[in-house]
Amino acid sequence: MWEFDSVSSFIDREQETFDQSILESVVAGKRVLITGGAGFIGSALARTLSQYRVEHLLLLDIAESGLDELALELDRNCGASHEEIVGDVCDATLLTDVFHRRRPQIVLHAAACKHVPLMEKNPFAAAKTNVLGTGRVVHAAAAFSADELILISTDKAVHPASIMGATKRIAELIVSANSSATRMKAVRLGNVWGSTGSIVPLLERQISQGGPITITDAACTRHFLSIVEAVRRVLFALLSGQSSAIFVSQPGPAYRIIDLARFLLERSGMGQRDIEWQYIGLRPGEKLVEQMTADDEEIAAESVHGLQQVLDGSYLPPQLLAVALDEIGAAVHGRDLSRLLQTISSVVPAYAPSTYLQEQVAATAV
Repeated sequence: MWEFDSVSSFIDREQETFDQSILESVVAGKRVLITGGAGFIGSALARTLSQYRVEHLLLLDIAESGLDELALELDRNCGASHEEIVGDVCDATLLTDVFHRRRPQIVLHAAACKHVPLMEKNPFAAAKTNVLGTGRVVHAAAAFSADELILISTDKAVHPASIMGATKRIAELIVSANSSATRMKAVRLGNVWGSTGSIVPLLERQISQGGPITITDAACTRHFLSIVEAVRRVLFALLSGQSSAIFVSQPGPAYRIIDLARFLLERSGMGQRDIEWQYIGLRPGEKLVEQMTADDEEIAAESVHGLQQVLDGSYLPPQLLAVALDEIGAAVHGRDLSRLLQTISSVVPAYAPSTYLQEQVAATAV
């Protein structure tokens, strides 16, 4: 694989400058729990925080190999105090033990099922991790009086066309319903350049293998930001004093995927005629374009450190949300897809299950 600073070349915008001491003053001396700590964003958060004089890093992930590799890297490069915990965010007993023993003051909730087409085929996994797991992390943070919790959300939670996006929207609603002393916020990010399983490494792999390059649709666009921008936006949310809020990360303009493919091809040294192109159509759950905000959401005009707060939008009363979460839990436990989709659609009216999922429901009803 070739090496180059592709993200700044393609996105073509100036990188933000900021006073690093601002963030350091918020996290220095704090105990920080990162769920999904071995993932692309979670591990980047860990690397950054290890330079900010945190007291202790708790890295929770179900991926043991990724955690081990990250632990070795942190030992080599910074020596910051850290602890790796192999486990599932849906394990309420584990969370209680971790919060009771270690008392994290800041929780960065990055654990999620995030692959759109894959989650269409595994809807119970998406609901379990993104909804039930988020609910249990939020409950533990509140029960043990953590200072802050930041949920990492996605533009796919806006007018969701996928089970992944719909479940991440419910995760936002869980954070928005917070009434505890713990300050809780969600930060919506666009596509993070190079994240595991995303379009950039897929195209790079296809090009390095000599093709074919697969494009869903020539008009398909996405918002991109670098991992440095993503980490900063998540951490900047800690500067907000709101008890509960949703923030939108300013992503800049949307870019066509076909232009991204041409860019990567050119940087590889190959020409467009040197490789086969295939147009495969949108996969289940995918959208032609993504939005950072919903039509019924009012957004603060002012941007602070690349974040704009959602001032008004559609929310669910905590009592109704609690009932819906119980329904989702029962549907996941019983692997009742019809019940799961009906409940999610009632919580997120903008969500319409894909034709693929509707066909799965019909097939189970026969």
